[in-house]
Amino acid sequence: MDKKGGKKSFDNFTFKKWGLSYFLSQLLVNSVLRLHFRKFVITGKENIPHGKPIIYAPTHRNALIDALILVYKNVKNQVVFLARADIFKKKTEKILHFLRIMPVYRIRDGKENLSKNQEIFEQCGVILKKRNPICLFPEARFNPYQNLLPLQKAIPRIALPTEAKNDFELDTHIVPMAFYYTAKDSFLSDLYITYGKPLKVADYKKLYLRDENQAINQLRNDMDARLREYVVDIPEEDYEEISAWIDLKAKELKRKSFPGQDGIIRASQQIISEVKELKENKPKEYVEKINILKNLINSLNSKGLSTKDLRNKTLSSSSIINRTLLLTLTFPIALIGILNTVFPILIYKKLLKVVKDKQFISSIRVVCGIFIVPLFYIIQFLLVGIICGNWTIALIYLLSSPILFYFGSYWRKWWKGIIKMKSIRSFKKEKKEAWMEVVESLRI
Repeated sequence: MDKKGGKKSFDNFTFKKWGLSYFLSQLLVNSVLRLHFRKFVITGKENIPHGKPIIYAPTHRNALIDALILVYKNVKNQVVFLARADIFKKKTEKILHFLRIMPVYRIRDGKENLSKNQEIFEQCGVILKKRNPICLFPEARFNPYQNLLPLQKAIPRIALPTEAKNDFELDTHIVPMAFYYTAKDSFLSDLYITYGKPLKVADYKKLYLRDENQAINQLRNDMDARLREYVVDIPEEDYEEISAWIDLKAKELKRKSFPGQDGIIRASQQIISEVKELKENKPKEYVEKINILKNLINSLNSKGLSTKDLRNKTLSSSSIINRTLLLTLTFPIALIGILNTVFPILIYKKLLKVVKDKQFISSIRVVCGIFIVPLFYIIQFLLVGIICGNWTIALIYLLSSPILFYFGSYWRKWWKGIIKMKSIRSFKKEKKEAWMEVVESLRI
């Protein structure tokens, strides 16, 4: 209800399938995301039904980034999102509505507010009838770890009643999605997006007509099973050690057995399956391997390293020298690129201190890329034009600024890589016996 007691309207979601201002913001988001990630690997696009009502059901690994990915991948069909109601404040409500986000109330928002979900779910039904996709994270909360939380019932509670009101002829499909980040908080990392085989809501018609609650539970369970086909689901127990196991073995296993685009995901799933089997059938051997990995992790941490640093191929001394020389020669160009964007970088660092939750590192970086970096480039463009009195030079400066910054960012990543490679070579020499124990134990 609004302040006047009237019914709250979500017309922007239901009747405006496509908006120019939203489209322009999509283009900006797309550009920033393309620069933020080194590469996107997308599989399963053939699983997206055409001309059907769609509910996307993605995993939720990376705060705001997950939602922006849906914006990025759906330029033609502007997705409507459902998010927790507690983020809808007076200062943010209009922005969230512009972003096509509607609130969903949870028990922690107060029992008296749960009834408001009925109106929201009805609006979702109208949206689906218009063949406009909606998105709801089925885990219902952010999970930074690489595993799947228990799914909630919100999607079945939207999809089944909507279909029932249309005699199950609307043909709504639920498309499970999995996000896999190679380094969730790192700039220029890789992102794997998997669209899973859809669940057809009409298939639950008989069960729903017989027992609504049973149908809701069954659809939720089927969604869970379907998502697990595409998620790298690392067990909570010994999570860090099994993650290290994957870091050390997945790349080689991918090369040998899973050459496809999503090979790293399949390889990781295979390793988890083998680890679970080992734990069940040979618990003593499992514990021995876990302890070896525990010692390795502690040794690496003492050197400022992690098992993720061991994934890359070890370079020879000559290769390290050649790369160091090349990076030294190109340092002035990289420095110009970084200094030219120093104020947005400083603002980003400041925001990280204000927002202390590390889960939002990537989100803050992308938000800075969307709003702050373009603003500063425009200001600097105007200053160069005014100072030089030559707008052609100013335009060249404006166009070259993001290119130089991007090169500077890659240069920094390459330089860090060289330093870590030296540290890894040193570690393997200093801890030769411990490293050989790991190699022999895991058959790396």
